[in-house]
Amino acid sequence: MTEYNRNELYTIMQVLAGITLITGYALAINNYNGNVPAFTLIGAALGLAIILACWIGRKHLGFIISLVAMSVVLSVFFIVGAI
Repeated sequence: MTEYNRNELYTIMQVLAGITLITGYALAINNYNGNVPAFTLIGAALGLAIILACWIGRKHLGFIISLVAMSVVLSVFFIVGAI
């Protein structure tokens, strides 16, 4: 396996980890509260992204971006689903 392939798999795993983490968090909020507060979900993801960016830097940028993007997508999904 070349270094390029290893880096690509590493980036894909980071993105999938971010998507899985936020999806699990949103589903847990949905199970406990009955609905998902959108600003809480986005705020939690942004807070975690800021903390990770300060501690780690650009090394895990795929994870940080997928965290924030998926929280916005799920917030819109749950808001539209509530209407």
